Amino acid sequence: MPEKGHGIPLRNSRNKWLSRLLRWSVSSICWTSYIIYRGWVVGQIKFDPREGKMIIHPRNIWTKRVALLVKIFALVCDYSIIAYLIMAFIPMFITPEESLFDNLIDAIGVQISLWNTGRLYYWLNSLSWNRSFVNRVNDVIRVDAHLKSILGPPTLEGISLLILYVLHLQFALLQTFNHPYIMVILNTLLLELVCNAYVAYQMLLLSWIAAINRFLKDFQQEQQPNRKQRKKLLRLLRVYAKISNVHQDIKLLWLPVASMLFSNIVELVDNWSSIIGCLFFHHLNVMEKWSIIFWKYLGGALAPLLRILLIGLFNDRLVQVQGFLNFQLLLIDLRHEKTKQQDMSFTSELKNLQTCFDLQLRAQPIRNQIMSVNQVCGRPFVLNFFFCTVLNSISCVQYIMANGHKLL
Repeated sequence: MPEKGHGIPLRNSRNKWLSRLLRWSVSSICWTSYIIYRGWVVGQIKFDPREGKMIIHPRNIWTKRVALLVKIFALVCDYSIIAYLIMAFIPMFITPEESLFDNLIDAIGVQISLWNTGRLYYWLNSLSWNRSFVNRVNDVIRVDAHLKSILGPPTLEGISLLILYVLHLQFALLQTFNHPYIMVILNTLLLELVCNAYVAYQMLLLSWIAAINRFLKDFQQEQQPNRKQRKKLLRLLRVYAKISNVHQDIKLLWLPVASMLFSNIVELVDNWSSIIGCLFFHHLNVMEKWSIIFWKYLGGALAPLLRILLIGLFNDRLVQVQGFLNFQLLLIDLRHEKTKQQDMSFTSELKNLQTCFDLQLRAQPIRNQIMSVNQVCGRPFVLNFFFCTVLNSISCVQYIMANGHKLL
């Protein structure tokens, strides 16, 4: 028979590995996004290595002017931008009448892309948005440091989510190559910057709540928790209250960006209808079909769907860990009757914090909203969005074939 605690070294080794993986993945996501953000010369956000936090630091005026001239020069040299703008506003005059439906779909997609690009660029350059973003990032850094001082380094929760994120990045990169227009590439890049920051926060958020859950599990198994453990429990419940407040603030920054994740359903429908038409209604060999789909439509068809799926899976995981947290607190309340009699001050404070937790869980639970505060991005929303995309794509194929038009 193995001795008690025989598997502890192996568990500690696994925890160290998961902790390093979390640190490396979050750091790589944040630093890559930060380098691209600074390289595009937008906004005034800068990382201060001495303070270990984000600050507002105005750009050098000459750097801004040179960068603006380079951006204008790049747009002027890209002759396709003229066709892109014409496609957006007068689609019925640039091609024959029989393809008007395709042109209208393209025009709506272009208008949404231009609108989203303008909003993203305005936010990234807005001083008020920059200040809010800096404050929220610094809040996340403080909470992470506070929780690390209590429980040690958190570990990665959900390797499958990290793998899905890496897969999504591959298709997002392919999406930039699928489009010949620089405005679509800019829209994809700016949207990825914000989404990457949100994904890094989601990974930290899951690790925080999971770390609290592990402590609560050990605590409720103790027959007689000592004073140090009781004090740590109260500190963790206060930390959770800070996590909840930080999430509600981040939600205000995230919701306007989240609306863009489903607003490009027109482009999704266009890509998927082209893929369906190429697969089933074109007399080409398999390699030719795959080449057309891969280089023209696959990135734009899969990257937005995987992005929404990733946010939905994060939300479902959050629901699970918060439900487990609530269950652990209930067990602690039921099992430690002796503790209640011995330490009345601890019991009173724990009761107040548990009441606050219950109220917060019912009034403002930590969830990933999309579209509005009343719309949660979970499995039902993701399935509805996927179904809507497929149904509209098939309808477009049927309409085009019924009118005798070409699918590609």
